Amino acid sequence: MARGGAGNKRSNVASSSFRHFHTLQMGLKMLTSLKFWAAVLVVALVLGFYQLAGRETFSDVLAKEKEISAAHMGHQDSPADPSKTKTHAAKADAKEGLNLVQDAKGQQEEVEEDQDSEKDDSQEVEYHVLQMFTKAGNNRGLIDKFKLCFNSMMQKSTIRPDRGEILHLHLVSDPDSRPIAEGIVGTWLQKGLLKVRYVSIMAFLPFQLSFHDPAELTETLYPIVQPMQEKFSAGAKSYYGDSIFFLSVGMHQVFPAETKRIVQLDCDLKFRSDVRELFEMFDRFESGNVIGIAQEQQPVYRHTFWQYRNEHKGTKVGDPPPDGQPGFNSGVLLLDLDRMRESGLYNSLLDGNVVRNMSEEFHFKGHLGDQDYFTLLSYRYPQLFHVLPCTWNRQLCTWWRDKGYQEVFDFYNDCAGEVNIYHGNCNTPIPDG
Repeated sequence: MARGGAGNKRSNVASSSFRHFHTLQMGLKMLTSLKFWAAVLVVALVLGFYQLAGRETFSDVLAKEKEISAAHMGHQDSPADPSKTKTHAAKADAKEGLNLVQDAKGQQEEVEEDQDSEKDDSQEVEYHVLQMFTKAGNNRGLIDKFKLCFNSMMQKSTIRPDRGEILHLHLVSDPDSRPIAEGIVGTWLQKGLLKVRYVSIMAFLPFQLSFHDPAELTETLYPIVQPMQEKFSAGAKSYYGDSIFFLSVGMHQVFPAETKRIVQLDCDLKFRSDVRELFEMFDRFESGNVIGIAQEQQPVYRHTFWQYRNEHKGTKVGDPPPDGQPGFNSGVLLLDLDRMRESGLYNSLLDGNVVRNMSEEFHFKGHLGDQDYFTLLSYRYPQLFHVLPCTWNRQLCTWWRDKGYQEVFDFYNDCAGEVNIYHGNCNTPIPDG
């Protein structure tokens, strides 16, 4: 009996051990099964969801990031957490820096495009025209004169951009006068018949107009033209008053070398012919000619050189054409800037001592600016000048007729031929047509 009970006990223990082993074996199989790991993953996701339920979602974080960045860029109050503030500020600064780099790259590309455009423009033929248009704000008469001159020039012009020809306008104009000039030339800019550029320190505008600031030009001109200003100006002591009226004398030293020829015009003109034909006069210059200019059509210099004429009987100084030397009128000027730069003779005559000596020799004190200087030079150095036909500067002023010169006036004022440009000097009305 005793032996039989022990045997049963051993048998039960063995059976129990077998069942535990089998359970363990089944568990290991479950651990290695796909279903088991799928179940573990589901449990983990559920636990993770509840774990994060009280925290910010990704969208919340992104929204806050944008809010902080906007606050930094707009200089608003900083967020409470300093560490986050520094982080977001750094990100914003980095973003701003990237924008600056991109902007700089874009600007560089624009510069390169402009340079390419300039290269293309260099193939064009430019016709440079300069006019002075200053103190026009309350001067209705000056505005009307400039409008008539400019519009008549453009209406008669056959210079066309579609043929690679550009009319390049330069205006010496103060800030108050510039908007008025822009309004007048704007129509022709829209038509694409005029090309203008800024060359002063002023910024580029949507359209490019070559405005030259009179104050800037005066600063540069004054050392060059001071001797002429002393002798040929009513306001010789006015630094800013009269230097600009000698611009033509020293323009070759003021304008860039790329500007080789330029036509300078008074405002009181009316074109009846193509400005192209005026530029063609440059081709008629003889060797040594640097300036094209028409003769004065009144006995102005017969009067102002009276003492020299009295001391030099038989002189042609101040006499009327065709054999005399009546002097010049600077209402229309052809300036060959290249020749002016290269002429040793012309540049030597800019010296103050030379100007003073010539003025004393001819007993001359004028008040008409550059044309006085050119007239004086012509009496000693006529080879510097190409005389334009009178029809290209048909002067209408008759002031001197009633000042003791009625008998000789018509000898000066006679001008045969079809008028190309009317010059309404001394406020003389210009005929219609």
